[in-house]
Amino acid sequence: MQNALNSTNDKTVNLQATDSRPPIFGRIVTSVFPKLFAFKHQPPGNIRTCMIPPVVFWEVLHNLPKLLKLRYYLKKKRQAHSPDDIAVAFYSDNLDEVNGIANNLRHVISFMRSHGYKAALAGNAFNTRSRGVIENGYVILLPRIFSMEQLGYANSELAIPHISPILRLIKRYPIDIIELETPSPGAWAVAFCAKIAGIKVISHYRTDVPTYTKTLVKAKWMHRYVLMLMQIFYGFSRPVVSPCKDYKEILHNDIKVPLKDIEIIRRGIPLESYSPNFRGKGTWEKFSNEKGKMRFVCVGRISKEKNLPLLKNLWMEFRKTHDDAELMFVGDGWYLDELKKDFASAPEVHFAGVQGGETLAGLYADADFLLFPSTTDTFGNVVVEALASGTPAIVSDKGGPQDIVFEKGCGYILPGDDPHAWMQKLEECVALKKDETAYQKIRENAYERSKDFTLEKAAAAQWEFYKKVYHNAYLGK
Repeated sequence: MQNALNSTNDKTVNLQATDSRPPIFGRIVTSVFPKLFAFKHQPPGNIRTCMIPPVVFWEVLHNLPKLLKLRYYLKKKRQAHSPDDIAVAFYSDNLDEVNGIANNLRHVISFMRSHGYKAALAGNAFNTRSRGVIENGYVILLPRIFSMEQLGYANSELAIPHISPILRLIKRYPIDIIELETPSPGAWAVAFCAKIAGIKVISHYRTDVPTYTKTLVKAKWMHRYVLMLMQIFYGFSRPVVSPCKDYKEILHNDIKVPLKDIEIIRRGIPLESYSPNFRGKGTWEKFSNEKGKMRFVCVGRISKEKNLPLLKNLWMEFRKTHDDAELMFVGDGWYLDELKKDFASAPEVHFAGVQGGETLAGLYADADFLLFPSTTDTFGNVVVEALASGTPAIVSDKGGPQDIVFEKGCGYILPGDDPHAWMQKLEECVALKKDETAYQKIRENAYERSKDFTLEKAAAAQWEFYKKVYHNAYLGK
């Protein structure tokens, strides 16, 4: 859709003045959509979520004539092109936020496009946007019609986009498959519209929504409601891509997706952005005045569902017997202010905020170990980023990160609910760091393991899967 993006540009709008938030590293507005009607952004609320279904169905019904015309048009186009010359669109509501999903998708789709794959990436503009925008020439952030803060999950939102702007682009640049990355309101709207338009809809299990809900929302009826919605959502968006074996089992056992409809595909990251060579360049010292201490780093969203209360309690106990170690948090989130208050009496704990580029790469490389206690991550981009920096990782035994570390000599897997095991491992890490030969070996193992997660390998595996989906959906093979 590269050439189509310029058609959204409004020359009367300052492209860089479309968002009231501070600039996000590496994201540049290149085009702007016309201003469209949007309901006022809503605060969180269980009852307020009842507004979502009517808005979703309004968007579908409102665009129904266009969708039916598009169905006929795409069918003719599909008959005219080679079955191996396919185009895939990726949709994720949370592209306009800073999180692992958004970062990974932006890297992967950018790589695909630069290597000849016909890939498009779309999501919703955040509520701080005055309009929908295009970023970096390929990330389509659609103007929203409805948005509300996500229950128990600050700095993130549930949103529904205007569908009509993307329909014009699809007509100019037809797509064959839409992969939904998050089971959110916008994804439901996109899924319904895509099915009416005759586009094959599949999904990717990137977010452990049921577990997040149990962690962040107190109302038990909401837990059952969310699980039911997940079962319906993944029922009509099959096959489903899973990043690891752990979540393949969850998809099958809890969300009732048949095993034949689950495909495990390893993800990739831009490894060239990280390197052990960034170690010792003075990056860590920009945020810490400590000298000669053991360095632990925790990177990612500062939120309770990342199991950070365990890490907080662990460190407060660990520091009682260790004045030779420090801990750096890199990231932002709703739990940050509370965490800073809890660590007010711990000067060896530092907060670097959201970082990117060489600063982030340097913090990874300068750290001696990554601490990543999350039990809800389906993959763990930060784990691979740390390994690519030569920094071994300590992860929990739930979710995707354990698959990255498992039996590769590049880190450790610990029970996510056992602070004693984590305490014992921190003690072992301090001892290991003093053994230069043994510690250097684990750093080398970390770097070598990261090479299994290149964007090239991930893109190739994904595209072979998409070809299979295309043949099954349209050719009956």
